[in-house]
Amino acid sequence: NAKQEDITLKVDTALKTIEQKNKSLEGALPDNYFSRLGLDQSKFSALLDTINNIDTLKDEAQDIVGRVYEYFLSKFAIAEGKGKGEFYTPKSIVNLIAEMIEPYKGKIYDPSCGSGGMFVQSLKFIEKHQGNKKDISIYGQELTNTTFKLAKMNLAIRGISANLGNKAADTFADDQHKELKADYIMANPPFNLKDWRAENELTDDPRWSGYEVPPKSNANYAWILNMISKLSQNGVAGFILANGALSGGGEEYKIRKQIIENDLVEAIVILPRAMFYSTDISVTLWILNRNKNERTVEVNDGIKSYRKREGEVLFMDLRQ
Repeated sequence: NAKQEDITLKVDTALKTIEQKNKSLEGALPDNYFSRLGLDQSKFSALLDTINNIDTLKDEAQDIVGRVYEYFLSKFAIAEGKGKGEFYTPKSIVNLIAEMIEPYKGKIYDPSCGSGGMFVQSLKFIEKHQGNKKDISIYGQELTNTTFKLAKMNLAIRGISANLGNKAADTFADDQHKELKADYIMANPPFNLKDWRAENELTDDPRWSGYEVPPKSNANYAWILNMISKLSQNGVAGFILANGALSGGGEEYKIRKQIIENDLVEAIVILPRAMFYSTDISVTLWILNRNKNERTVEVNDGIKSYRKREGEVLFMDLRQ
């Protein structure tokens, strides 16, 4: 149909039909987008022909459609000025988190899931290690409506079903998964988020029970305590934060001290600079574990193995 005069209408109708037949995509796809765009007919036809000539199924090991989608997501992230890597986490970092927490079986949660990249990569990790995708269920939450829709599409084109909550919503003010206890948490929350709550709001939230209330001037420790509250009895979390979260004073110091006394910190890994698309910031990977029994973890390409022991914290400086 590429050369038909009503091709833009045909594409819009197809998108609407896809949405109607796939409930997980409800509200995610653009409405009458191509009809409103005013594209040059011949250019649009040529674009469709070019896409049509790509053999997306030629190599089953390569997720061609997914790779193209990731490419445009990264371009979008740069164009939107999403500094600090909030929008798109580099694949190398996601792979490292997956290799260290080994999300094989159970519930995976991401409290700031962005476009869903963590979920895509963790499922690729499972497939690579001969695991079964059916043994995993996915839970996420995202604040920005556009990104929420992108996540739905990102997962749908790969046939991944997920519970992203009923809507795009603030994880702190409108938690979409209050009762969730996750076996694995993977996250790259916004760094150093200011004024994430009003002065007297969320002061008695059950998520910080047993800890100081995180300061409203910076959400780093609110993210950490939210994740700790969501961990199951043997749950493991791997997440990225700016290096400053390691040394904050005041309430942050007290919360950090309590987390260590509760023996939840398994590893702290400082990563090299310039790993993100739009910033050269150096970041830290935190591994938290509710059950630090001794066991060896094999990690490909670099770290050969490490042992988790009760009462110990592994520190790694990978900046060089």
